[in-house]
Amino acid sequence: MGAMAEGGAAIAHHHQQQQPVAIDTSSAVVAAAKNSFPSQNGFSHHPFAQSFVLDAEEEEEEGGGEGGEGGSDAAVAAVAAGVDYGYGQQQQQQQEEKCPPVVVGLQPVALVDHVAKVDWSLLDAVPGERGGSMRVTAEELDHILAEVNTHMLPVVSSSSSAVRTLAGGSVANTIRGLAGGLGIRTSLVGVRGDDERGQMFAANMKMAGVDLTRLREVRGGRTAQCACLVDAEGNRTMRPCFLNAVGLKAEELSKKDFRGAQWLVLNGYGFYGTELLETAVHHAKQEGVKISMDLASFEVVRNFRPRLMRLLESGNVDLVFANEDEARELIKGEEEEEDNKDFTSSSPESSLRFLANYCERAVVMLGAKGCIARHGKEMVRVSAIRETVTVDTTGAGDLFASGFLYGILNNLSLEDCCKMGCCTGGAVVRGLGGEIAEEGWQWMHQQLIAKQLPPVRFPVRVS
Repeated sequence: MGAMAEGGAAIAHHHQQQQPVAIDTSSAVVAAAKNSFPSQNGFSHHPFAQSFVLDAEEEEEEGGGEGGEGGSDAAVAAVAAGVDYGYGQQQQQQQEEKCPPVVVGLQPVALVDHVAKVDWSLLDAVPGERGGSMRVTAEELDHILAEVNTHMLPVVSSSSSAVRTLAGGSVANTIRGLAGGLGIRTSLVGVRGDDERGQMFAANMKMAGVDLTRLREVRGGRTAQCACLVDAEGNRTMRPCFLNAVGLKAEELSKKDFRGAQWLVLNGYGFYGTELLETAVHHAKQEGVKISMDLASFEVVRNFRPRLMRLLESGNVDLVFANEDEARELIKGEEEEEDNKDFTSSSPESSLRFLANYCERAVVMLGAKGCIARHGKEMVRVSAIRETVTVDTTGAGDLFASGFLYGILNNLSLEDCCKMGCCTGGAVVRGLGGEIAEEGWQWMHQQLIAKQLPPVRFPVRVS
């Protein structure tokens, strides 16, 4: 699923309201944006550089962007301030006209992902199980990131660099995909620090066209980060650090956070916040908003199963996404608690039937095997797209959700919603990180034609 366990006991919750940020194009701001990590001998000795800064500089070098000499610095300064700077102009205009978002995502903790392909020896050395998501201390994260330089693998895809730093989080990935390439008005509810990582997070989401008026900022606050280690086969291992990071509390939510939306996107990592998901669902339902829920990880299902089941049993979750591991863990818990003979087979089909008992729509994602989905009595199976290259599976489930929700919003059939999800999920794995690059969007459009799906008529796409 996505990269992070948002929230947690170690989060320093904020108590300030968001304050407006003035645009500062001074050299200090430019330097801060370019040098989010210290440089040594002209190169960042931190293993990761800010992708949006590098992209701005490359565009200036290649084509001489508008503004002539010094234009790159102006772009970087604007991005650092969270300004659109010409990207996502359609969304910006819609926001100015006060059009409400169609989809709102709740990510209580803003998170920056550091993504790199690394060899097996580093994966064997990091704490925790390979392939999972386990929180680490700041010292452990620094050690992991310092080791990346000597363990990096080359990236086969010509559209992706060897390392990448970008806004992360499962919900952020889904919301960014909907806005950045599918033209859906989206907004993000959460909180970030005003540190360099927080500015990076806001800039990346803003460039994709996500409305951030519901994202709180804490003056002097720190933003969380995560090491996303990708092996040679494209499988990712997450090591997030949330120590001293600012986060949203349940009592800070209100109905206004979800007003005007049709859908609210939630993720199981939100269970780390006390009553956070339950409160969000309560407020959203009062506003007539439908709920989409991703189970996040098998660790989340295992650790929060009672709360998860209460939420499902409430009937307030309209759409649920799970991968095989998460679905298997859910069924395993059912067997242990109920000794229920109906669910002794932990097959994806039995998991889907179980989830469909509680939700209008349910999807079990099967990775390279595609997915199965159910809406009422209708059940479909859709194969994955073979004509792609897998660089990194980070965000595959998150972007599948983007495509599936897009299908629902455009009244596509259940089967076509699944096909749309396979197209967007297949697009993101072609590069590093949980954001689809321009080449990925082009590939997706080719797949839509091949599968006779309606084209996405949306001209502004930013990677």
